[in-house]
Amino acid sequence: MAKTKPEMYFDPIDAMLVRTGEQEWIDTGTGNQFIVLRISKETGAWSALVKAPAGQVNAPHTHLGPADFYVISGGFDYRGGSARAGDWVYEPAGAVHEATSHPMDTIYLANVYGPVAFHDGKGGYSYILDWRAVQAMVDAAKKKKPAVAKKKRAA
Repeated sequence: MAKTKPEMYFDPIDAMLVRTGEQEWIDTGTGNQFIVLRISKETGAWSALVKAPAGQVNAPHTHLGPADFYVISGGFDYRGGSARAGDWVYEPAGAVHEATSHPMDTIYLANVYGPVAFHDGKGGYSYILDWRAVQAMVDAAKKKKPAVAKKKRAA
């Protein structure tokens, strides 16, 4: 029986293995960086490692779907207190945050089960972070990657 190429392999349950140490961090344009682990078009959920530098402040936002976070290193201060390495945080749908700050370099696992709406300061939203926005970041990073690789080879 002929072996199939990995990109042609069909897995009916969508199982995955992501070697995070081999992935490039994606600049989100907000000060954070992501390594996207999974995006579900079916449910809208997405998972990512998030890296925030010391001093990073995430804008006020509302979780339109629930989310949970596991702090791998560093920590953040948010409406529920201060989460530090080894802490797990759950945010239900409807949780409203003022700014979330990172007093130290931080890496955490984010499992987001619905959109996050960033406040515009006028009672509305300036930006919705959902699976489509995360997918667009991944796609944009893939388009940039060949250009970076070509520059490195030319040097």
